[in-house]
Amino acid sequence: MQMQNLPNLEEKLNFLQKKLLSFEGYSDNQIKSLKQHFSRFKSIFRKNNNSWLEGTFDIPVVAQNRSGRPHKTFSECTERTKRKKTDEIRSFVVKEVIVHAAQVELNKSGQRDAAAILKDITTTSPTRVTKYKRALSESRSVKPASLTPLQALAMFIEADLTRRQYEVVRNTNKDFYPCYSLIQKAKRECYPPQEECRVSSTGAESNLQSLVDLTMKSLSIVLEEVLLTLKKHERDSLKLICKWGCDGSQQTQYKQKFENDANSDANIFQSCFVPLRLVCGENGAKIVWENPTPSSPRYCRPITEEEINYIGTSANSLKATKVFFNGKEFKVNYVFIMTMVDGKVCNAATGTKSTSRCYICGATSKDFNQFNFNKDINLKATEFGLSVLHARIRLFESVIHLTYKLPVKKYRERKSEEEKELEKERKLEIQARFRKEKGLLINMPKANFGNTNDGNTSRRFFEDPTLASEITGISYELIYRLKVILETISSGHLIDEKKFDKYAQDTARLYVKLYPWHPMTPTMHKILVHGAVIIKNAFLPIGQLSEEAAEARNKHFRNYRQNFARKFSRENYNRDVFNRLLLSSDPLLSSMRIVKKRKFNSFLPETIDLLLPAMPNVKDSDIKNFLDKDI
Repeated sequence: MQMQNLPNLEEKLNFLQKKLLSFEGYSDNQIKSLKQHFSRFKSIFRKNNNSWLEGTFDIPVVAQNRSGRPHKTFSECTERTKRKKTDEIRSFVVKEVIVHAAQVELNKSGQRDAAAILKDITTTSPTRVTKYKRALSESRSVKPASLTPLQALAMFIEADLTRRQYEVVRNTNKDFYPCYSLIQKAKRECYPPQEECRVSSTGAESNLQSLVDLTMKSLSIVLEEVLLTLKKHERDSLKLICKWGCDGSQQTQYKQKFENDANSDANIFQSCFVPLRLVCGENGAKIVWENPTPSSPRYCRPITEEEINYIGTSANSLKATKVFFNGKEFKVNYVFIMTMVDGKVCNAATGTKSTSRCYICGATSKDFNQFNFNKDINLKATEFGLSVLHARIRLFESVIHLTYKLPVKKYRERKSEEEKELEKERKLEIQARFRKEKGLLINMPKANFGNTNDGNTSRRFFEDPTLASEITGISYELIYRLKVILETISSGHLIDEKKFDKYAQDTARLYVKLYPWHPMTPTMHKILVHGAVIIKNAFLPIGQLSEEAAEARNKHFRNYRQNFARKFSRENYNRDVFNRLLLSSDPLLSSMRIVKKRKFNSFLPETIDLLLPAMPNVKDSDIKNFLDKDI
């Protein structure tokens, strides 16, 4: 109403009334009532205030007779003038009162940070204000520091840059990014000595002793502050527990000629190890460091492309690594556990020739659905762990292949043409429904290698047991129990083997009761029947012994072959791939990467019941025997 600049009060009140009536949503009765009330308001207002509304008053004007500068506000005055104007206040008011009043006024005006700083520098240590002043001066004068060669190398590896790409980035700020020659020098410090590496046209390998020495020295730089706090007997009893394994994978063939025509690059076989835990003390009970991502390829160090026995012999003959900090010596021994393996490697290592035979107890498919057979268990074979990633995939495939055979309910018996056709139609139906309702590709070949039954497919299958049961026709309870078991063994936490054994045995009996005509697969038999024994014999949580890191390395191997290796020479090509694998798994470089916090789904109630809430009471002799035992 004020902004309209209307000439008199009557027009202003009329404008206000029209404005109130212009809003939408009023009923006729509300409009009528509003007019009546507003009319009454106008009459009462004018009656009670008529005397001063109609009257006049004079505003005295002070004549400006003196000459000189115009009056200034306090903020416009000079420092000298401000001191004069505040002299009286400073003379009669205590300093604490002035400071407190300033804090209150700053808070009232919304300057909360300024009020907090004023309180901090006036109520704490007398040197606090000096620190504030120094920090402010340094922030204004110091230029942004440039990256060190090691920091630039960590960024180089994390971003998967080539030399050309790094040069393009560096051209944007040459003062901040070091030249590539310094990065090359930092790279060489991450490689074992050249004389300890062997590279040929068909493979690359590093001496295991040199590689573990390099790994431990790199890790010790990260842990320097922690290591310096150890006592003398702890420094002499350090042990690095590592898991290792080997795996083969299909690869793309390149147009490069071998000296021997019998050689091929269609498949590769590589061995690697992952440091899991650094312990110390007389019985190894004190944990100095634990791998934050035991299933990630970040710490997965390439060893060689040789057979299992070669690596096992090298690991057993390793010598202690000596590291020096501040005149103190640290001696580190090694324990290697072969758990990064799949079913094929386990069968080869134990001499099991049939894929349908259990390499732990020797049972065959005809015995898997029976619980009264007596078979001797090979405790040595339980050290291979549960191969958690492959276990998830194999259990998923077990359910899928079982649902294909539901219409005929036959396993390996002779089937008629009609039964084969029913089984084929059932398979196509299941594939179509999963594609439509979940977006999953089931049992479909992938270009160049493998099929679509991978870890991500199995995870999405088990995340919704209700829908999986509806599509497949398999018991919801069975799928849900398998989900609980997979979640438990992949959790990375300690497991109550007694509760797990009972839960697994009940699941096995449920399977046999529902589907007696279809025997369990070897993987399902291993988990449900021998899972508790394997978990009991594993000192570390079984989820930390997963082979996931080695499997992820196959993807990196393909990427490094294609984008980071020289193709004009087989030897240089293998050297480039091997060096890139070393850089991407270096503990020091891996510790420098920025890890985003991930949101994890909570465990199922049944899973929580199978996990141990804390470290169980383990005898010192058991820990010592585990750390001292051979592979």
